[in-house]
Amino acid sequence: MSILDRLERKLGRFAVPNLMKYICVMYALGFMIQISAPEFYYYYLDLDPEAILHGHIWRILTFLIFYPASTGFGSIFWAIIGIMVYYSIGRTLEYLWGNFRYNFFFFSGVLLYNVAGIIIYLVTGVSLQLNPTYMGFSIFLAYALTLPDTVFYLYFFIPIKAKYLAALETLLYLYLLVVSPSLGGKLSIVLSFINVLLFFFLMNQGKRKNIFNIRNYR
Repeated sequence: MSILDRLERKLGRFAVPNLMKYICVMYALGFMIQISAPEFYYYYLDLDPEAILHGHIWRILTFLIFYPASTGFGSIFWAIIGIMVYYSIGRTLEYLWGNFRYNFFFFSGVLLYNVAGIIIYLVTGVSLQLNPTYMGFSIFLAYALTLPDTVFYLYFFIPIKAKYLAALETLLYLYLLVVSPSLGGKLSIVLSFINVLLFFFLMNQGKRKNIFNIRNYR
């Protein structure tokens, strides 16, 4: 029996059903904040370890109320499409893995962000701004590892399989990891990869089957 199996037996009843619905509500709210009053997010909601250690406990979760935005109708349109796609992806993973495992995957990412940010602050005195956008990438990467042959249509007419899209996005983020001047951005990318690798390691613990295949969940 794997660690996840044992945890599910003890804590499974606390899992939030349809978690992706609440995540997408946070994305939508975050988008509205970014197009109307982005400073509000950075003053009161983002993951600021110094502020957390001085009583702003809500920031351990409210940093998730974020969705990148630009101005114009096109930004609103693509935000709606993006959030709908993420909802579909997340709900599929919830169905395949079960509520507890999806909860574990998502909240372990949240925990990694918080612990890493606080440790770096305590050691260096620097409060890095960690970007929650990359947590969304970790959800898609997990989906692509689980259902690699699912076809997406870029701009509604260019077919591309999830595994190739994830590979391209991974290369992009590895490139950003090298060239980005933001230490917070670099750490966010690394933590997102660690979260995916850790989760699938725990899922596969003590099992010989290939978990990156939908047939294992039927």
